[in-house]
Amino acid sequence: MINIYKSFSQRWQNVVRRFALSVWRHQDDESEEKRYFKQALNFSRDYRYDLEKKLADKGIHVYRGTLDGKVNDWLTRQKAMADTIRVMATDRKDEIIAKEIEKLQKNKDANVQEEIDRLYEMKQNQHVYKAFSFEDHFEGASDRIGDDEAFGLGRDLNEEAIRQSTDRYFWRKQNDNRVRKTHEKLADLCFLFLNPPTTIDKYGNKHTGNPGTDFGCRCWADPAPVREKPKRNYVVKE
Repeated sequence: MINIYKSFSQRWQNVVRRFALSVWRHQDDESEEKRYFKQALNFSRDYRYDLEKKLADKGIHVYRGTLDGKVNDWLTRQKAMADTIRVMATDRKDEIIAKEIEKLQKNKDANVQEEIDRLYEMKQNQHVYKAFSFEDHFEGASDRIGDDEAFGLGRDLNEEAIRQSTDRYFWRKQNDNRVRKTHEKLADLCFLFLNPPTTIDKYGNKHTGNPGTDFGCRCWADPAPVREKPKRNYVVKE
C-alpha cells in the first residue's frame, strides 16, 4: 500500500491546496467547489484501480463492488472537509488578527489606534488574505489535510480488500521520525483484525485498534498468511 500512497498523496495535496487557497482568498465559488468534488471522484477511482492492481499482483483478487462503500464514505467525507477547511480558514484569520491587535495594544506609539482600526476593517471586509499570505499562514494546514485524507482512503480500501482474503495482517509503519514509539514496537508483528493491539502512551492514554485508526497514525495493514500465528490481546507501552 505504501508505494501507492506515496505516488498518490502529492496529487491530493495539490487538489486540497488549490481549494484551500481559493477559500483563503474568498474565491471558493460554486465552480471551484464543483471542481474540488470532481477531482475527489477521479482521485478515488484512480487510487482504487491502482490498489486493486497491486493486490492482484500479490494474489489477492477484490470482487467488484467490495470497495464501493469505502469509496462512497471517503467522498462524503471530502464534502464535509470542504466546510471544515472554510471554518479552519476563518478561525486562522481571526487568530492572526487577534494576535496582531494584542501586539499593537502593548505599543505606546500614538499611531497604534489607526493600525488597530485598519486591522478591524480588514477583517470586516474579508481582506485579511491581502496582508497575511496563504503560504505563510494556511498552506501547511491544507497540506496536512491532503496528506491525511489521501492516506485515509488508502488505509480503508486496503483493509477492506485484505479482509476478503485473510483475517490477519502484519503491522507496517512509515520510516520517518513521526512514528509513535508504541507503533515502532508493533512494526512487523502479526495481529487479527478482530483482535487488534492496545497501545498506552507515556500519559496513560489507551488506544485499541488496527493500523491507521489512532489519531494521525499512518501505519497500514499488510496481508498475512493463515499459517502466521497472530499476537492476541497484545499491549505495548511507551
